[in-house]
Amino acid sequence: HRVHLTGKEYQMLELLSLRKGTTLTKEMFLNHLYGGMDEPELKIIDVFICKLRKKLATAADGKHYIETVWGRGYVLRDPQEGVAVAAA
Repeated sequence: HRVHLTGKEYQMLELLSLRKGTTLTKEMFLNHLYGGMDEPELKIIDVFICKLRKKLATAADGKHYIETVWGRGYVLRDPQEGVAVAAA
């Protein structure tokens, strides 16, 4: 499947790919995307990640590759096959 990404989405996926398995902070993304020049608010990273996740999931039959690491950032991982959800 082809995935059409914006320039910023591509840059984010590139950074995630280069650091696969490593948690990247929003600050790291901002620095990669803007290099300290006229940086927008950190919240923009959440928006970019949301859009990127949707595009990747559509192309990958619903598999999710980008995980949220609460309080830290985001990480690119291989999707887990058949993850069991614990019953409450």
